[in-house]
Amino acid sequence: MKRLAVCAALLVLAGCGQDKDEGISGGGNVIGKTVTVYSLTNDPGAKSRDFVDGEKLALSDAGGRAGPLAVNFTSLDLGGDDTAVQAEAARRAISDPQIIAAIVDATKVTVPLFNAAGILQVAPGGDRGLARDPDLLPSGKQTVEAPAGTVPSDFAARFEKAVGRAPGDGAEDGYRSMAAVIAAIAKAGAAGNDRDRVIASY
Repeated sequence: MKRLAVCAALLVLAGCGQDKDEGISGGGNVIGKTVTVYSLTNDPGAKSRDFVDGEKLALSDAGGRAGPLAVNFTSLDLGGDDTAVQAEAARRAISDPQIIAAIVDATKVTVPLFNAAGILQVAPGGDRGLARDPDLLPSGKQTVEAPAGTVPSDFAARFEKAVGRAPGDGAEDGYRSMAAVIAAIAKAGAAGNDRDRVIASY
């Protein structure tokens, strides 16, 4: 049953057999000197607003760069517990040829989709234990990690100055998640546009 669930999720990623959907398969390199980090959260404009603003602050503190690469940021709504919306959001992110990593909770939908695509998934929430289930890892490799970044000692003051309000729940987790992704890309150096190298560098 687990394998059937994974196959069903991957069929959604493939656009139910429509060859017009050009997805990413098995890692590979981002072409050029600009990469994109995707954030998939539930209701990013309201419920997850502080988390997303924390991510943006971390990217701003890094000057919008990771090593020699420019870093773009895109936020999508994960859709709560709606698995179809989760799959569609993941598909949109994965189909972007500039994607280098995704910050998104670990679910039975997101884990196999980003794993099959060979994209680093930093999971601030959800069930990271899913990353140990071989039936949810079609690539056979580990791609799910916990946030590993740190926040500056004056985080609260910097956050309030940047966005005009005190940080709420999730702000620090958002900052840590983005800071960790940026650090992994930078650690990969000249290979920071290589999805496999970024995973290995995390």
